[in-house]
Amino acid sequence: MRKSFYQFMKEKSLRYYTECEDIGKDFFTSPELDSIFGHAIGELIFKLIGDYKNPTILELGAGRGTLAYDILSFLKTNHPSFFERIRYLIYDFSPKLRERQRQVLKVFEDKVGWVDELPSFSGLVLSNEFFDCFPVKLVKDETELYLEDGKEVWLPLSDERVKQYMTRLNLRNPGVVYEICLDCVDFLERLSKSLKKGFILTIDYGYLEPPALGTVMGYKGHRLVKNLYSEEVFDITAGVNFRALMEYGKDFGLEVVFFKNQRDFLLFSEVFKRELERLTERQDPESIERLSRIKTMLISMGERFKVLLQRKCSA
Repeated sequence: MRKSFYQFMKEKSLRYYTECEDIGKDFFTSPELDSIFGHAIGELIFKLIGDYKNPTILELGAGRGTLAYDILSFLKTNHPSFFERIRYLIYDFSPKLRERQRQVLKVFEDKVGWVDELPSFSGLVLSNEFFDCFPVKLVKDETELYLEDGKEVWLPLSDERVKQYMTRLNLRNPGVVYEICLDCVDFLERLSKSLKKGFILTIDYGYLEPPALGTVMGYKGHRLVKNLYSEEVFDITAGVNFRALMEYGKDFGLEVVFFKNQRDFLLFSEVFKRELERLTERQDPESIERLSRIKTMLISMGERFKVLLQRKCSA
């Protein structure tokens, strides 16, 4: 049976997140390393929409619910009047992860809700490792990758939208396999239409210029999957083309506020820097352990992960 790599990746990802009970068994994210990550984001959220009358925070793909918990905890402690005004919505299609999120966020049950469709609101859209889950088309020299009985077959490229995307982003080097994510563009457009006024904060691993070796990978048990085309269930992802999000974002009324590495984003945060200095001065085992995890956030993940903030002005 023949299917495009795009369809294969879409089915694989859907199966993984439908069956997934705990993403932590296959990979870890920055919020799982230390609460200071969520506090830094909470600080930024207050700076951006602290004066909104009835602000909404919409998190896309909330994982275990850890990031939401840390953001809400920070806002409740440091900005109580703002905390009282906000509502926190989660957009996540995994029933098992939703249940885990409800357990983690039980203390905030009167503040948090779950949605199946993108609502119309003013506030901030937040995602951490969400866009990397969208399937990509693999294209090389006017051909697209298909799979037939687990083997690669390259067939003539017929999708006109893919051709337009490649022309717009100047993806024309011969012999290079490009990862084309039209779903990312389409979802960004949906977000922009839902957001009446506010910001979209996207945190993910990705790039501005496509790396020569490609970025599609599979993870299982914190290890890279050697055979991407196997039938086993695992997380399959692709790096986010942030240039595409910025370029197409202009069509959707989104302007770039900043784009930076995760390391630079965190070191710009006053909350993060104060806590880092406090931990550096201490020698107790817990502080040393936290410092080790924060270094992972800054060094191992600091360059690879990017932070994009876009603004949607009111119509």
